[in-house]
Amino acid sequence: MIKGKNILCFGSENWSYPGFQQTIMRKLSFANRIIFVNPLGSRKVTMRWSQLNFYLKRLKMIGAKKFAPTSNITVCSPWIVPLVYNRAITKLNRHIIRVQFNKLLSNQNFKPYILWIGTPAAAFCMDMFDPEFIVYHAVDRYSQFSFVDKNKICAYEKKVAQKADVILCTSDAIRNDLSGYNKSAFTVTHAVDFDHFNSALESGVIPTDLKTISKPIIGYFGGLSERLNYSLLKKIALRYTNANIVLIGKKLHDLGYIENLPNVHILGFRDYDSLPSYLKHFNVCLIPYLVNELMLGVDPIKLREYLCQGKPVVSTKLPEAEKLKPLLFLGENEEDFVEKVGYALKENGSSLKKDRIRLARKCDWPNKTEEISKILTQAFQRKITRPC
Repeated sequence: MIKGKNILCFGSENWSYPGFQQTIMRKLSFANRIIFVNPLGSRKVTMRWSQLNFYLKRLKMIGAKKFAPTSNITVCSPWIVPLVYNRAITKLNRHIIRVQFNKLLSNQNFKPYILWIGTPAAAFCMDMFDPEFIVYHAVDRYSQFSFVDKNKICAYEKKVAQKADVILCTSDAIRNDLSGYNKSAFTVTHAVDFDHFNSALESGVIPTDLKTISKPIIGYFGGLSERLNYSLLKKIALRYTNANIVLIGKKLHDLGYIENLPNVHILGFRDYDSLPSYLKHFNVCLIPYLVNELMLGVDPIKLREYLCQGKPVVSTKLPEAEKLKPLLFLGENEEDFVEKVGYALKENGSSLKKDRIRLARKCDWPNKTEEISKILTQAFQRKITRPC
């Protein structure tokens, strides 16, 4: 692990989200000091209620007092005006950010420091910082999100990528996108909290809301968002009427297409700590993502979470899932996906279970932290030995 560094991280999601950037900062905080900055925002402003509600929540968060989850971590939500694509507002926000961070970095004696950029939306203010080293951590194809200004996000990402000393990408597709701007780009796929998800494997605990749902259970946990193929889920429910489909996650999209089907159970959000107990009772696990430009760049973290218990997994044809093809069922198209669910349901005492668990264990956080630290250390050495 890298040690004795100060790291200023601009996250792509809030600190409370159990994502890659948040978790790696927690791991690095054992030997380094961290300031984690909650997202500055990248959404276009619309008059839709869902968007207005989002901004109301952001306004409550912005300017909230800094808090320290541990003695080595400070989390802050800086004041900005959330009209992030307006040129005049951007100039104002630069000034506001400069004032806040000059004070924060000074008060914490936070120099020298690594600037860790987790979102291209931070590009507008990155040149006001004076880091010893810049990391760009790209965990999504950000320009493909439906709620952003694609052209501006692309321009922001180009700027960040060109200025970075090293780029960490969660998929080969993202690395290929960015390697034209910076040759120091590496694929570092998602890690998994192996002990957490494996912990329920021998447990006899049944979550209360699963007790009335008969097996076999075809399960999914994650956001119920625009990323999912709801037509595919409906086809699965109609084909396997003797099975129950259990969907766990925050409702982020209209679910009218499937929510009235008798064997579909939408349980809503469940705490991260409880997910292993639900996973224990899934007979088959799904990664029913749409296959589009956004999702072709995704490395689905839930894949390795499912594998922690050796579960049979059926996934749509995502490049990062294809790498693990011997250990899962890969749907070539919707009809093939539905057929593969049937094959997975018939799997009983598979010899693949141990292989799946073994692979998940190799992807745990200690190994991933070591991998990232090695990449950063080598990139830092290249920088300091580079001729002026």
